[in-house]
Amino acid sequence: MTTVEDSRGAVEEALDGLLAAIEAVAADRRTVHRRANAIRRQLRAGRSLADIVPEEEQPLIVQAVRDSSIQLMESFARFQRAEAAALYADGMSMERIGTLFGVSRQRIAKLLGRGSAPAHARRRGAGRA
Repeated sequence: MTTVEDSRGAVEEALDGLLAAIEAVAADRRTVHRRANAIRRQLRAGRSLADIVPEEEQPLIVQAVRDSSIQLMESFARFQRAEAAALYADGMSMERIGTLFGVSRQRIAKLLGRGSAPAHARRRGAGRA
């Protein structure tokens, strides 16, 4: 069983990761913005994208944005799970957490690793109305 203290520590750790990801995304945003403007200037000067992209710095803009997005989403998911667990450990209901997060109670149950029926029952179809 997760204690309130354990869950608060997990929230702080997840917040640290989320803040680091946000800072990295901000730095990547500046780089992508600079490089996108350079590509735009080249396109307006009449160069072909087929000529521009192979000369682009690595990682390509599409790669940099994808990687930043993945890093941010993974950090967000860890934070969301940790925060939901901390709120639940503090006695908040899954329904209330779902309302606060803008998701269903079922989504909160998934975040907390609690399904509506045990896995073996779901496989057999038990618990269905």
